[in-house]
Amino acid sequence: MEQQYYVNTRAQENGDHEVHTATCRFLPSFVNRLSLGTHSSCHSAVQEARRTFRTANGCIHCSTACHTG
Repeated sequence: MEQQYYVNTRAQENGDHEVHTATCRFLPSFVNRLSLGTHSSCHSAVQEARRTFRTANGCIHCSTACHTG
């Protein structure tokens, strides 16, 4: 099932730009997110995010399989 993904344009304290699904409770505000389009998994969404932010990482809550700690 495809989902809409977004990347946080504001880096976390560790420098990561987190990738979230559209339904994540930690989805950043509209002004702090960039649409990554629809993806079948967080893996392709994170790859897309890394085109803009090389430190993109999956959200531990909604993109657990792509969260690298």
